[in-house]
Amino acid sequence: MALCPHCRHAVPDPPAGPCPNCGGDLQAPGLPPEGAASGAGGPGAGTLPPGPAPSAATGAPPGTAWEERGRIGFFNALVETTRQVLTGPGAFFRAMPVTGGVASPLLYAVVIGWVGLAAASFYQAIFYSVVGSRWAAFAEDRPELAAFLGFVQGWAGFVAQLVFGGIFVVIGVFVAAGILHLMLLLLGGATRGFEATFRVVSFAQATSLLLLVPFCGQVVAGVAVLWTLVLYVLGLAEAHRIGHGRALVAVLLPVALCCCCFALLGFVFAGAIASLAGHMP
Repeated sequence: MALCPHCRHAVPDPPAGPCPNCGGDLQAPGLPPEGAASGAGGPGAGTLPPGPAPSAATGAPPGTAWEERGRIGFFNALVETTRQVLTGPGAFFRAMPVTGGVASPLLYAVVIGWVGLAAASFYQAIFYSVVGSRWAAFAEDRPELAAFLGFVQGWAGFVAQLVFGGIFVVIGVFVAAGILHLMLLLLGGATRGFEATFRVVSFAQATSLLLLVPFCGQVVAGVAVLWTLVLYVLGLAEAHRIGHGRALVAVLLPVALCCCCFALLGFVFAGAIASLAGHMP
């Protein structure tokens, strides 16, 4: 992250325009900005004058609302960060710090991801309670067993998501970030460290908010996956300062490899079934 040569405050990278903290020229050498007291005497000696508002200086606030949660409150930061990611992902990832540790972005991913998983499993539990379990066909003559299977598939799954959902999110974020960063390394697009990729993946969990839409199941899940992939592309391009084309390849390459693996397994399975059928009398 770039630092102001005057006050050493974090500024957008690459630096441009006046510093949002002290108002000094980011392209000038480390001298006190115009208007700052440089000696004894005069009001405000030895202090820097307040700079212009961040929005007036750069057109966007430095950093993100999530970094300001100690000032604006946890819930407000959560809502505002999610709004920024979903409605203006390019600007958000452009202002997102790419250093500072993985704990902060991971906390956001766990909270928003856990809420989405819990909501989806709750709707699923209600659905299976009404229509019955998929396994009910194996217990057509045992209605009490069919009811028990519906409970297991529905409410037991909901309880499991409540307890272990956060762990699932943590594992998913680390695995996705590791795969994407590996792809960037292979493509020569990892201009910054793993933490930059990790932060993109973490904040892209904002799409989990879609799972709050009730009883839309596969449609909402499909839209959330596609939107997440789009956020990956935009985020990686901004965080690593690479073109969108290279970021798109880094995101789609693992998807293509997974599709090829599933297709290969399907061909192998179909061949095995055909071979067994051919040897039957």
